[in-house]
Amino acid sequence: MKNLLDRSILLVTGKGGVGKSTVAATLARRAARDGKRVLLVELESVSRAAPLFGVQDATPEPQKVDHNIWLMGIDALHSLHFFALQQLRLEAVVKLALRNKSVRGFFMAMPGIKSILFLYHLWRLESEHGPAGDGRWDLIVCDLPTSGYVVGLYGVPTTLRQIFRVGPLANYANGMADMLFDPRRAGLVLVTLPEEMPVVETVELIERLRTRNGVEAAAVFVNGIYPELVTPAELVALTSMSPPAADGSPEVDGMLWAAELLAGRNARAERLLPLLRSEVGERLIELPHLFRRNMHLAGIDELAAVIGARLAEA
Repeated sequence: MKNLLDRSILLVTGKGGVGKSTVAATLARRAARDGKRVLLVELESVSRAAPLFGVQDATPEPQKVDHNIWLMGIDALHSLHFFALQQLRLEAVVKLALRNKSVRGFFMAMPGIKSILFLYHLWRLESEHGPAGDGRWDLIVCDLPTSGYVVGLYGVPTTLRQIFRVGPLANYANGMADMLFDPRRAGLVLVTLPEEMPVVETVELIERLRTRNGVEAAAVFVNGIYPELVTPAELVALTSMSPPAADGSPEVDGMLWAAELLAGRNARAERLLPLLRSEVGERLIELPHLFRRNMHLAGIDELAAVIGARLAEA
């Protein structure tokens, strides 16, 4: 666990709504505060990180948004343009070809093409500009689409090598596999909530990747752990108070309801966390729920401090 941020690329994913983009931004912020130059890459159409860093949007060209942090946003067409430019080396020719809707449609209709293009793009970024390249970035943190996407991503090198035995595409497949399956270079980070459905799906994903691809998650983050404001004994005492003691006021009723709600969520988390811990052991990191309507950098820094402390003790 101590070497989580020492890899050259982290792939962050999870079920929709579990806070994977928050975790990706937090990892980038933590690494940057540790002195690493970090590229945060988003593969989503809407940037979650841009508002955090006070910029309008994530762009295909990396833009510096904070001390030691650059932000980049790409979609399939950006990656197609990048791939074509790598092959043809002539920007004018690539633009002319991709301006044609039929050409774009032909490429986008290929099965699995988005995963192939994204992985190729990430591989070239890591190999050319990571620690083994020109050292522009020490770490690339990639905010992937939801967890189902990552299964296809890990299958890309195998599929390509089955189709292309020799030639450039075979070499690309080998290069992507070398990055993706080397735990010293790439780390898979899974994010979940302490709720039954996300936890069960995360466990299934861990087992599926382990069985099919031989991949182990570098870390699993459980986002949104509620604090224990009252002990179970205190809750029993509060809820058993007679009406004269509790006086039946809306304020007291609301406080009791909140205490019961938090206690219930705490109990649910206590039942579910052992299931995850049995799969990943010490690679499990719990992040507290922050009682904020909107996440800002101050909240990201709170979570980054938790991650820093957890990695230091692992």
